[in-house]
Amino acid sequence: MQAIALVTGAASGIGAATARLLARDGYLVHLADIQDEAGRQLAAELGGVYHHVDVRSEADFDAVFAAVAERHGRLDCMVNNAAIVGVLGPIATLTTEQYDRSQAIIQRSVVIGTVLAARVMQPQGSGSIVNVASVAGLKGGWSPHVYAACKAAVINFTRSVALELGEDGVRINCVCPGNIATPIHTGVTDERWKARLDKIRNESADIQPIPRMGEPEEIAEAIAWLASDKASYVTGHALVVDGGLMAGRLWREQPPFFKDFHPGRG
Repeated sequence: MQAIALVTGAASGIGAATARLLARDGYLVHLADIQDEAGRQLAAELGGVYHHVDVRSEADFDAVFAAVAERHGRLDCMVNNAAIVGVLGPIATLTTEQYDRSQAIIQRSVVIGTVLAARVMQPQGSGSIVNVASVAGLKGGWSPHVYAACKAAVINFTRSVALELGEDGVRINCVCPGNIATPIHTGVTDERWKARLDKIRNESADIQPIPRMGEPEEIAEAIAWLASDKASYVTGHALVVDGGLMAGRLWREQPPFFKDFHPGRG
């Protein structure tokens, strides 16, 4: 029986790379996005199915889950990946309307996707949910305020839900990417992102042990692993894939006291 996967935000970036890897691993992949042309092209390439899904819309979510249920009667892998950078600027400029829109896409959509996946997976007694969080949810200063708060919520939501779903044979984990070469990292989603990305790639060389940006495929590999039986003993985990960004202060930035020989320290 072919395994079935559903990936949100699947038309570009990490979502597209994930859809490709899951298809490589034998899944029939359902791709959900609002970028219809790119999504349909990728679905055709992978032998998958594309669905127009605005993750702010419960009706769109209900429709795609109904379509998957009607066609297959099961779901083996759910990847909640869709996100935006969201509202920017100083905290004093934030409006509730801006917050609500950002939170709906970045965090609320993960909750909805998880709820609907659980309704399928718990009765079947199996399945894996992978939520895409961020290192911004682990430590302040790596993203706009609302994005950081929403990604932190995704991480703790994942951990909490794992405590329930494990009793029914369902695993749920999240991946925390660092600086990844995707359109969202540049702040634009049209063709300008490629040129803009070329200008900021070198920034990562100065802030983390592995001196480059990560690629979407590297995050997708982590997602595919968590989705697979190779990770059968892993649940409630936040897997950091960040080139060492969260590990701490770079060696070259540490004071001489930490690095130089001193007779009093042997």
